[in-house]
Amino acid sequence: MKKTYMECLKKLRVFRKALVEDTDKKRGKLYFTWLRDKTEKVINEKDDNYIYRNVITYTLPKYVITQYTFNKSNKIIKNIINRNYNYKENKYTFSNTKISIDDVKKLMKYVLFKRGNVVWLDFGFNIGNEFGGMHPAVILKNFDNDLFVIPIVFNE
Repeated sequence: MKKTYMECLKKLRVFRKALVEDTDKKRGKLYFTWLRDKTEKVINEKDDNYIYRNVITYTLPKYVITQYTFNKSNKIIKNIINRNYNYKENKYTFSNTKISIDDVKKLMKYVLFKRGNVVWLDFGFNIGNEFGGMHPAVILKNFDNDLFVIPIVFNE
């Protein structure tokens, strides 16, 4: 590992010194930002609290719960929605950033990550021909600790 790390540092130094033109510097900044962000994800991917904080910060505020989904939910989920969401115009929008981790886990399992939902997932760093990076995916099955998904490829 140490040898690979040292080789990587050498290559990064060479790359940085080659950034002379303005367009090269912009490209280099994007690359180093990407590298920083990916490193943070790798470091934190096993930290459940990091994952739940991200769900609270980025996913719940953007996910609208319809009246139909609410009506199909069990009593426990309905209570969670009523405590943490505002109801307006037949939909529920997230309003409580101090939601408990237990409530987040239940919403993830029974509302957000249900079969057939499309979600954005980070498939991690690809090696070789593996699929990697952020992509939408269709949820096929939600196990207790794992999702079984099919990534969706699209052209922008």
